[in-house]
Amino acid sequence: MRPPSDPSDAESGGTPVTGSSISVHVFAERLTELLSNQPDPETGKPYSSERMAALLTARGVRMSGTHMWHLRTGRAVPRLTEVVAFAEFFGVGLDFFDPAIAPELLAQWRLAGQLRSHGVEEVALRQLTDQFPEQDRPHVADAILGVLQGFKALRAADERERP
Repeated sequence: MRPPSDPSDAESGGTPVTGSSISVHVFAERLTELLSNQPDPETGKPYSSERMAALLTARGVRMSGTHMWHLRTGRAVPRLTEVVAFAEFFGVGLDFFDPAIAPELLAQWRLAGQLRSHGVEEVALRQLTDQFPEQDRPHVADAILGVLQGFKALRAADERERP
């Protein structure tokens, strides 16, 4: 439940998510999970409340660092526009925040994060290059990584150009 004098009413716009299956505490837990486990590509560190608020504001969802912190700690009711913005930003479905559906999704997402941190990309790269002669594998791997980095750069440029 939103405190009667929550300053986020004036700053973020939209309607609080009420009467839905989204729990403030589950939302805060899942948001913290996303922020902690998907590092900011510019710093390599978890997103701070201020940084995340600035990124969402740049995407058209006005938010202060304080309101972001309130969402993150379960002290504010998320607005639908905010829930959608977080889901889009982190590439998860809206059901990621739904306590009735998301436990399985959250477990899968956590597993994917653990696999990423254990070098699954390297294993996949080895799988792709195994079909080539031994002496060509480093060159093929470099070419694949170059293409992937190009895609990441295009995606980042596209994100920066969005209004």
